[in-house]
Amino acid sequence: MKRNTLLTAHLIATIVAALTIATFFSLSLFAELKGDDGLIRSVKAFILYALPIMILAMPTLKITGDKLAGKSKSPLVLAKVRRMKMMLVNGICLVSLAIFLYYRSHNQSIDSVFFLAQIAEFIFGLANLTLIVLNARDGMQLSGRLRMKVEGYS
Repeated sequence: MKRNTLLTAHLIATIVAALTIATFFSLSLFAELKGDDGLIRSVKAFILYALPIMILAMPTLKITGDKLAGKSKSPLVLAKVRRMKMMLVNGICLVSLAIFLYYRSHNQSIDSVFFLAQIAEFIFGLANLTLIVLNARDGMQLSGRLRMKVEGYS
């Protein structure tokens, strides 16, 4: 695959993953703040049905990133690779929590157990979103689209 095609796929996967996680996070937060059990159930159903978007975007992001990185020893590339490993673990937790929260909201109750799992989902989601943004920043630095900050200079 040509480098430009890989870059385009990587950029699209980054945008899709970030927007998906941000959407899930925002909708869940809105539903929780509203406190309407029906809205919470609807949001959890939406997230469950939209989960394949994230499940496809994240591996695409990883695969294209690995191909673009090659055997680079650049500190920025190595930092992106480390973050991607953390995103993988967080992603597994997020998928598990999304399924659990859907099941709990539809088949059991929206109670303190649900609320604790929801808090965990917020934490993992925010962490993954932060890691994606940091990787995007480093990617833009690597591509020359964002100037690297050198200590002692502006």
